[in-house]
Amino acid sequence: MEAFDKICELFDVDHEQIARYYRECEPLNAEIEAKMGGLSLWALDREERMVLYSITKLLRPLSVVETGVGSGVSSSFILAALDRGTLHSVDLGKKYGNEEKTYPVGFAVPEKLRNKWVLHVGESKTILPELMNQLGEIQLFLHDSEHTYENVWFELSEAWNHISSGVILLDNYDWTEAPKKFAQSVRSRLVHLAGDMAAIPKRGDKS
Repeated sequence: MEAFDKICELFDVDHEQIARYYRECEPLNAEIEAKMGGLSLWALDREERMVLYSITKLLRPLSVVETGVGSGVSSSFILAALDRGTLHSVDLGKKYGNEEKTYPVGFAVPEKLRNKWVLHVGESKTILPELMNQLGEIQLFLHDSEHTYENVWFELSEAWNHISSGVILLDNYDWTEAPKKFAQSVRSRLVHLAGDMAAIPKRGDKS
């Protein structure tokens, strides 16, 4: 239940609201797990998926950007939580995971959700600057691509500069010191949520 407490504290909401979001995404959990067929493919675990869904619902973003799509599990939960926004996903489009078979990028994303989804194939360092300038402002960013110090810092910087109020989420946040040091540099904080997922919140122009 620790994730409940962290989300409630971050967004000043009660447990029942988050519990409702957790219940809402259970059918999608079942659908995605059936599609994955027991494969891991570096996908978010069940609690991380529900946290991602809940935060997206709370923010009600118009523009979301994620880096690192893989099977499309994280993309699916963002898309399902969007009311009227669009998800822009950046992925190299190369083979991932340890399985011998190659899987298409985003193969797990349900067809009914794809009308809110734009997939950009290429390196984030090439795509992100132009994409962010086109969007102007985003409310939610998920980093789950190359976890080197340099790449993480670059992506967080791009995202932070285009968020007036919102949240940066990171998977595998503890693989490098970049998230912690970046949060300190922008006078925010790095909040562990669940599993390997953490958040860096930004509130208005104060952060």
